[in-house]
Amino acid sequence: MKPPLVLSLLTCALLPLVAACANPSHASEADSLRERLADLPSVASADLDYTEPITLDSGKLALTVALEPEAEASAVVEVVATTYAAFAGTHHAEEGDLDITWRDDVVHLRSFEPEADLDDVRAAAQRAVPVLERESARVDLETQDVDAAPHVRTLMTVTTAPGVDALLAALPGLEKRYGDLPQTDWTVQADPEGSWTLHSSGGLPGADQLTLFHRLRAGLPPGASIWLGDDDWASVALPAGTSPDATAAVAERHLGILGGPGTASYDVQVGDELALSIIDGECSFGTGPIGALLDGVYADGCRTVAPSA
Repeated sequence: MKPPLVLSLLTCALLPLVAACANPSHASEADSLRERLADLPSVASADLDYTEPITLDSGKLALTVALEPEAEASAVVEVVATTYAAFAGTHHAEEGDLDITWRDDVVHLRSFEPEADLDDVRAAAQRAVPVLERESARVDLETQDVDAAPHVRTLMTVTTAPGVDALLAALPGLEKRYGDLPQTDWTVQADPEGSWTLHSSGGLPGADQLTLFHRLRAGLPPGASIWLGDDDWASVALPAGTSPDATAAVAERHLGILGGPGTASYDVQVGDELALSIIDGECSFGTGPIGALLDGVYADGCRTVAPSA
């Protein structure tokens, strides 16, 4: 009689792809990682949610670590490094997510089949420490599908005081303090989240992006806000109750700036309604009166129009 392991391997080899065997479980190793994190200095708690691998789907481990409020921001680095060593080793073929909370800040590490060296991930976490110490911040460390060396990318999200003026006033100081951070993308947003926002890749927002931002925000009604990326992807949020005609006037001015519905990437949100969404000239319109009006005005200029839901 063949040993059980040999039989299981033989069975997997004979199964067709659609019925392939699942990867081995690393639940016990994931719990050991949780215990190591819980034992680190300044860690208040460490929790684990592990999902067993199934056929054609990897295992998943989601770790949540809370630091003591009096902890130093540098404690984040040790938690990230300890976790990534396991993500890159035992859990290399599993989806790994780590969330660290420290006071009002959050650090997230994402991993799946990562290529980054541990020292490079540690360095990325270390570069985030001054931002965590001084700003209201969220830091995302991405090691999944990062093709360019060192295979780790950072997104810093900084929240300023409410209002567009506070956002703009914060930018020179952020540039002075952190403008030379490598492999770092930025989102700078006014409080509350979802209002005035600038997103930029490879550094803080530059002069051209700010010029476009000022053009888009000019003449907006009270309570409106703009989200703008450095690839000219823009979104306007208008307050609930904005009339169809007023919304159409804003969209007309913005699409004139952005090059028209055939090429733009642009969203119009009115209250809770997504009235218009354009992605590289592919348009979809809301089902309400505002969406119907925008459909009648812009559908012929779109490359394609998605059917209404």
